[in-house]
Amino acid sequence: MPPRNNRQLRIREKSSKPMLFPLHPSNMRDNSVYMKKRRRRYDPKPIIIILLVLALLCAAVLFLANQKVLAVMVNDETVGYIKDTSATETELNNMVLAKLKQEVGNNIEIVDKLSLKSASGIFKKTENSEQVVAKVCGIVSYNQEAVTILVEGKEFCTLANLESARQALQTVLDQYKVPEGTAQPEFAIKINTDTVFVENSQVSTVEEAVKLLSATQDVEKEYTVVSGDTFGLIASRAGMTEDELLKANPSVTEQTKTNLQPGQKLKLIVNEPILPIRTYSWETVKEDIPYKTVTRNNSSQPESYSREIQEGVNGTKEIIKKIPYVNGIQQGEPQLTEKVTKEAVNRIIEVGTYVPSSNDDEDEEEQEE
Repeated sequence: MPPRNNRQLRIREKSSKPMLFPLHPSNMRDNSVYMKKRRRRYDPKPIIIILLVLALLCAAVLFLANQKVLAVMVNDETVGYIKDTSATETELNNMVLAKLKQEVGNNIEIVDKLSLKSASGIFKKTENSEQVVAKVCGIVSYNQEAVTILVEGKEFCTLANLESARQALQTVLDQYKVPEGTAQPEFAIKINTDTVFVENSQVSTVEEAVKLLSATQDVEKEYTVVSGDTFGLIASRAGMTEDELLKANPSVTEQTKTNLQPGQKLKLIVNEPILPIRTYSWETVKEDIPYKTVTRNNSSQPESYSREIQEGVNGTKEIIKKIPYVNGIQQGEPQLTEKVTKEAVNRIIEVGTYVPSSNDDEDEEEQEE
């Protein structure tokens, strides 16, 4: 082997010794790589950025935590949040009432409790007042102002307004099958209306109210036969067939039904409206109006004097009888109306009232002399 030079020997000898500072730059083969790694390892910028971000997040959280909103509540249940912290519960109720009234068309009475509660704005989605009010109107319970029809003072059915109630009542009268010979249908019991607040589900439509008001029921009645009645006529007036009338009166047979006697009692099964309806028939009777005798005094004629100076003439009048029927059966006293068609002419008699005095006799004697 060729001899090694002194330089090689010195390197070997030097490298064979242990290094006290193996990572010292003098012992590194590439000092530039080491310095880059060292700078990357100890660069404080990322830590500063992270700290700044955390600080900003904390500041944002603190800011949001200090921001207040109002929770809109229905019966202690939150419906939404609004930013306007100056809003009041009175304003909220008025806004909800106005919107419901616009939708329903009547005055409204809210049943549920509406309230506002202050809350932290953190992680809260806020809306404008109109949006939250719309949500409240969709879930809140309320009563609406309506008109109830009272029958003999008791509630019968409820409609949205007075116009609907009147329409329903008039429709019932218009649809009533008026008995032959009568007219002018009207309810035979006391019916009026009143204003109430009820749940929306309790308000009937006009069609529903008409169905309730025009309902019928079978009623058993006793009829007294009068002169001129026939079995078929009685059945027809009662809205029954002859077979139905026979079935209701077992004592009457096919043979005896033609021999009805005035005063005989028959049982009728009449299908009547729940609300009785009165109709009327009219009869007109003409009567004379007797003339009156009037005496006219004549002081120039003696008491023995009497003379008719105007002949008396009777007048005429019409008496109109308005006869009431309830559900087709005559009931109640007729209403009488008189109409004078010709005035009576008074008979006038002239009578003397002159009585001679004693002075008159003396004057007559003097005239004779």
